[in-house]
Amino acid sequence: MDKLISYKPRWFFVSATLLILACSQGNLVETIRDDTVVAEINGDTITGKELRDEVNLLMKQFRVNDLEDLSEEEKHVLKINGLNRIIKNILLNMEAVHSRVVVTRKEYKNALNAVKNEYQGDSFNKYLEVEGIPLDAWENKFKNNMLIKKLIRETVNNKALVSDDLIKSYYENHQAEFQRGERVRSLHIMVESEGEIRNILKLLESEKKDFSVLAQIHSLGPEGSMGGDLGYFEAGQMPEEFDGVFKLKIGQVSDTIKTPYGHHLFKVIDKKPAIQMTFAESKNIIYNKLLREKQSKAFEGWMLKLKNKSDIKIKYDVLAKIY
Repeated sequence: MDKLISYKPRWFFVSATLLILACSQGNLVETIRDDTVVAEINGDTITGKELRDEVNLLMKQFRVNDLEDLSEEEKHVLKINGLNRIIKNILLNMEAVHSRVVVTRKEYKNALNAVKNEYQGDSFNKYLEVEGIPLDAWENKFKNNMLIKKLIRETVNNKALVSDDLIKSYYENHQAEFQRGERVRSLHIMVESEGEIRNILKLLESEKKDFSVLAQIHSLGPEGSMGGDLGYFEAGQMPEEFDGVFKLKIGQVSDTIKTPYGHHLFKVIDKKPAIQMTFAESKNIIYNKLLREKQSKAFEGWMLKLKNKSDIKIKYDVLAKIY
């Protein structure tokens, strides 16, 4: 029984196995017809057109404008990735039928409306137009993705459990992960010109205006409407140009800091020392981390069983000639 070829995305690491495919076949000019079968999965077929369509989607995903920009090895990796995605999709859909998992009309409409509501005005249709995706094709793919997610949720994820004992053990053995560095709470003003920032500094020095009021009036930052309040942040969470803020005392205003985005001022209004997070503070973080790991491992094992019990035949001579 043929196995699915495993691979790592893009061209970053191409295994010796994949390089075997990059033989002289890549130089052939023979055209593979759209209805030519590239692979068979439990009697279902994948055609040349289906693989080309999937490769085109991958090209958009990886921002590849032209296949000719890629080497022969990269083209083969792209095709193999596309073929693996189609095979995986077919196996999951077959399993959904076998498990009698369906997406109801109500579930589909609610999810579809939620996605479209994220776009303003006609921006959703414009997005599809820019991406070159027909609306019916997008909706079919969206519904299929919903079906697969529901299948995985009901078949795999519901069986991935994380006990309190496991969470506690992880916390005790990974203390360094739950150390919170020193945090500062700061107000921020950002303006475009040096002249503007000088004028703001004069107003602050003369105590004619409060920092938060000036932020509301002048700051271009999104937090300006809230008086420039950035909340608490640790070193490394902000651009490195702002690291000097941690050296300020509470109530102190920074010197002007210039970045490509404009001219900045900070005022520290509170500080919190570095601490070791308690188990209670860390519990949800650990739970979500371990749950993702368990679900991922469970899915990989479940997917491997699906592949192993399936009849998968790949026509490598056809695959090598498809572009």
